[in-house]
Amino acid sequence: MKKNIILLIMVGLWLWFAPAQAQTKRKVVFGVPVTPPNVVHIPPYIAKEAGFFAENNIEAEFVTFEGGTQTLRGSVSGGLDITGTSSDPAIIAAARGAGTKVLGTYSHKLSQSMLVQGDIKTCKDLKGRKIGIQEVGAFNEVMSRAVMATCGLTPKDVQYVNVSTKGRVPGLISGQIDTAILHVDQALVAKKKKTDLNILVNLWEPLPKWLYAAYIAPEKEIASNRQLYVDIMAALIRANRFIYNNKEKTVEIAIKYTQQPADVVGQTYDLLAGAGAWPVNNGLPRDMVEWTINKQVELGTIKAQEKPTYEKLIDVSVLQAALAKAGGRLTGDKRWD
Repeated sequence: MKKNIILLIMVGLWLWFAPAQAQTKRKVVFGVPVTPPNVVHIPPYIAKEAGFFAENNIEAEFVTFEGGTQTLRGSVSGGLDITGTSSDPAIIAAARGAGTKVLGTYSHKLSQSMLVQGDIKTCKDLKGRKIGIQEVGAFNEVMSRAVMATCGLTPKDVQYVNVSTKGRVPGLISGQIDTAILHVDQALVAKKKKTDLNILVNLWEPLPKWLYAAYIAPEKEIASNRQLYVDIMAALIRANRFIYNNKEKTVEIAIKYTQQPADVVGQTYDLLAGAGAWPVNNGLPRDMVEWTINKQVELGTIKAQEKPTYEKLIDVSVLQAALAKAGGRLTGDKRWD
């Protein structure tokens, strides 16, 4: 009888508290910059599929865009709690007082190439050609400008052609455009379809310190929901670490979301993992960030008097708290340093 009473009390307590626990699940609207994503963009999907968001009582809803500039606009205008974007629009937004902060990165290192038609052999051969971009100020336009700058060319020397992210490979194959900045997996697919396409330059070679990507959020939302953002970033750091330790599962998830062939995803994973593209710590070293900001001034995307400081661009306190929650800093591998 006594055991039955205790059991009834325990069941009653469970029923009492269960609804309250269910209510602690926090919905986060997550803007992702490319649809479908490339392999490099996979960390948020890993965080969801591997349960890292759920472990932090987070329910992530992904909203997809055609590129980082659009996701940033979505963040500034409201409706997105956190957004993935390339560093260029994030820096430009900070320079112009858009009210956003960088909280981390899904890939700090450049992992793209400029793929060109087969008759383009040198940077000088770009003169007068059709350069595929999403829009002026977006990542692929800034990177195209950076490549041209290595041989003294400017946007005035070429013809910009607007093309969506998913339209870059078809554009190269059809001849609509002569160049495109492509992720590793995109370049592999393109070269399969048109073998005379040529990699003019791997961006990480001339620009080894260029910060590629960022997670951003509105400052007012961070201020009112700081612990939520710490939890989001902790989940994303754990997802990056999972990627390196679980190739088979990562490739499986990447195939599902990228819709790329298994061999392309596998090759891309090996290249990105070998290069340490996904940061397992904060991914935002000061020298790398400040170098990228100064490069934006050099290329003319922001004015010297507008350039943001490291602290103005990044909410360091959220990132440090998230790293601590994820288990602290990893060492012992040159890719982590």
